[in-house]
Amino acid sequence: MLVGGLVALVVGTFLPWLRSGSATRNSYAAGGALRRILDPGGALGGALAVWPFVTLACAAAIALVLLGRIPAGAVVALLAACAAGSAGAVALAAAPRPYVRAAALGPAVTLAGAAVCLLGALACLLARHRHPDRSSR
Repeated sequence: MLVGGLVALVVGTFLPWLRSGSATRNSYAAGGALRRILDPGGALGGALAVWPFVTLACAAAIALVLLGRIPAGAVVALLAACAAGSAGAVALAAAPRPYVRAAALGPAVTLAGAAVCLLGALACLLARHRHPDRSSR
């Protein structure tokens, strides 16, 4: 469940997030356009700057899980899911502008993947907490 949620989250980031005329942009192209157009500072600028690293965090979480480091992978997955889920929710809630509007597919898939990932990560952490002697096997 954890790995499936991470995969869906990453796939969602590559689907359309922004529509402008007949052109669509994925989350990375949309973030780059927002950085160029708005030149935001503060928290928004920081969030846009680190957005590409969410995919790398998902890959790191999957690698940790596959290497048997499930608690560490679950923690990294929780952080990635919180960041991506927040971005997806904000994109879905954004009011349409005259020439630019949010595309629902990418943010919705990312948000759904983040939700599944959160559930999977919490299940992994709770299972590990309930049975701490498993790490000694």
